[in-house]
Amino acid sequence: MEWQYCAVALRAQTASFRNPDFQNFQKTFPLPPPTTVVGLAGAALGLSPQAAQAYFEQTPFRLGVRGGARGQARDLWKYRTLPGRSVITRELLVDGWFQLVLGSPDHKLVGELAAALEAPVQALTLGQSDSLAKVVRVELLHGETESERCTSALVEGDVLAQVLAQAKWGQGFSLTVRDSDPMAYQLPTRFQYKSAYGVRAVVQRRLFSFVGAAGVHLPTAPLRGVHWGDEFIPTFDL
Repeated sequence: MEWQYCAVALRAQTASFRNPDFQNFQKTFPLPPPTTVVGLAGAALGLSPQAAQAYFEQTPFRLGVRGGARGQARDLWKYRTLPGRSVITRELLVDGWFQLVLGSPDHKLVGELAAALEAPVQALTLGQSDSLAKVVRVELLHGETESERCTSALVEGDVLAQVLAQAKWGQGFSLTVRDSDPMAYQLPTRFQYKSAYGVRAVVQRRLFSFVGAAGVHLPTAPLRGVHWGDEFIPTFDL
């Protein structure tokens, strides 16, 4: 059966996706990781975090994430120094825009997701409870495509390693050191929950790259994904 995708465009005044490698300083990822998107979709459906994860395990799903922000800021999250605690500064993305696509061969589930995102049961947030997300547009997309280039997106695997490997085959490439270059992290993709809204523990991680506005060009390994208007959004298995 042909894959169908639910595409949703979001805007948010602030967003923060915590990088767990930082402790007293809560640095944010530039884009929402897979588990954040699963939680957001679950909130739209009225599901608990545990039930949201189970929802996307009932049938094959693919996810795509693209977006950016106009700026960044730092918020003094915890300001009282108490025994055993430290002052914590949290990094925020300001005036963010995000394009999410969730697809499956089960068109009924995709249609259910689209309807939920147009009329969410619970408030939609991006990484923290006070970062409310506004749904700008929801659209159903049919079929998939490939592209050698992507920008401002989340891509599975170490994209930087793929770019460097192209040199072996005589492919042109360029590399600079700046925030918009690909950054690879082992991101959580599944949790084990003690209860529907209880404590959770990471049980699965996968390697992903955050590709900035400068983009990447991969002529030897085209990316699978979907086109939404003029933009290509790479996708990966949930």
